[in-house]
Amino acid sequence: MICSRCINYVQATELDLKRYNIQGIIHRLDCKKCNQFVAIKVNDDILDLDNSFNDKYENNWSEMKTNQERIIYYILCQIIYVEFDTPKPEKLETPYDYADKFDIVLIRWENGKPIGFYTIKPKGTEVYSTKEKYTMPVLDTAYIRSAYRNKGFGSEILLDIIKRFPDEDIGFSKPISNDMLKVLKNFLRTYKEYRLRFWEIADWDIYGSQKLIWFGVKDKFL
Repeated sequence: MICSRCINYVQATELDLKRYNIQGIIHRLDCKKCNQFVAIKVNDDILDLDNSFNDKYENNWSEMKTNQERIIYYILCQIIYVEFDTPKPEKLETPYDYADKFDIVLIRWENGKPIGFYTIKPKGTEVYSTKEKYTMPVLDTAYIRSAYRNKGFGSEILLDIIKRFPDEDIGFSKPISNDMLKVLKNFLRTYKEYRLRFWEIADWDIYGSQKLIWFGVKDKFL
């Protein structure tokens, strides 16, 4: 396989992803010249996020279920986000761990390409360090690839969560990035009925940290 950026050959590095319930012989393919990620090789198949899927998926959010989807999520979460859209601490962006076993992972598909994800910690999930349990579903991580930002996908995340948990308050893991705060502010300006249902929550103090997001963003310049 050849890197499309600099027309050079790739080198393979084997990955052990069994801890993520990812099966198969997995190799990461990187360009020998520019040292950038190119694709993942799964057994004898090449998985390239921009070329592999065509019209297999509808333009929508789809819950991660298959081995291939777990690999796609791994690429987005642990490679693309970290290496190509590097988190900016000054914007309260942080690297993400791979989702926990019981987390719900949603992948956004657009024209056959995976363009982002979000993860939910279900109500009742126990925090290992404190033994406290979440009292509502919590949006733990969210990411949209940079080429697809400012196109409404952030608001889509909120609408999709509401659709999946129609009668629940919704938590958002602290820290909430500046970009997500902008999305939340604009969303809550329009959907006033959710102003008393969206909460910021810190996993190190679930009960003591809960704050309504609206009162933190309504007068804040973002």
